[in-house]
Amino acid sequence: MKQEFSAGGVVYRLVTGNQRPVTRREVEFLIGKHSGYHKWVLPKGLVERGESPMEAATREVEEEVGVEARIVEMIPIGTTEYFYYADFEEAVGVGANGKETVRRVKKYQEGGGGKVKVKKRVVFYLMEMERDLEEYGWEMEARRWVSLEEGLKLLAFPDEQEILRKAGEILSAPDQT
Repeated sequence: MKQEFSAGGVVYRLVTGNQRPVTRREVEFLIGKHSGYHKWVLPKGLVERGESPMEAATREVEEEVGVEARIVEMIPIGTTEYFYYADFEEAVGVGANGKETVRRVKKYQEGGGGKVKVKKRVVFYLMEMERDLEEYGWEMEARRWVSLEEGLKLLAFPDEQEILRKAGEILSAPDQT
C-alpha cells in the first residue's frame, strides 16, 4: 500500500451586493471539478520534498484552480484520511502559473484503474483569494465560485463537505467581520 500526504485550501472571497449600501457580506468558495474522476472537490495535492504543507497548499490552489491566495489560519481547519485505488504513471502538464506540474495518477478506479491501494492524508487551510488568474491547470476540468450551501451540495466527499462547513462557521463568527 502506498501512502500520500497532501495539503489543500478552502479558498474564499468576499462578494458585495450592488443594491443600496451593503449591510452584510457574502462569502463565496472556490471548488474544482477533477479531470480524473469528474467530481467536485476542494483543491489539494501532494506535499513535495522540501516543501511545507502551507507552501504545498498555496501552490496547489494556484495550479489547480488558478488563484493566488493567502492562508489566513495557520492551523489547518481540517484533516481528511481516505483510501483510493489507482494506476500510477508520471505525466507532465502545465499549471495555471505556466510552470510544469507532475501528474502521478494514470487512471483512477472510476476510470478502470485500481492496481495500487493508496492511503491519503490531506490537511486543509482556510485561504483568502488575493488574485484570480482566471485560468486553471489540467488537473481540473472546471472551477466554480459557490455559496456555502451550493458547495455543500456539489462537493462529492462528506469529509470535504464538513471542512467547507467549518470554514463557513469560522468566517461567520463575529470577530471575522
